[in-house]
Amino acid sequence: IFILFPHGKVSPVQQRQMTTSNAANVHALSVEGNFDDCQGLVKDMFNDHAFRDRVSLSGVNSINWARIMAQIVYYFSSALSLGAPD
Repeated sequence: IFILFPHGKVSPVQQRQMTTSNAANVHALSVEGNFDDCQGLVKDMFNDHAFRDRVSLSGVNSINWARIMAQIVYYFSSALSLGAPD
């Protein structure tokens, strides 16, 4: 898992959330530039089909169906925990 974030453009809390994982397969990389520059790098990697296929690249962002499906679980769990109306 590689996380790209703009250097100096996230809050200290956000940076700690991204950079303090103890998992060996999680790598947070700060990028000179802004969020759009990070997105541009990711887009370029996805558009390089040989690279994408060689490293089995996949993305998790707001339009990825797997992320949306996982969020649905959180929404229903939260609603039930808070006593959602019938």
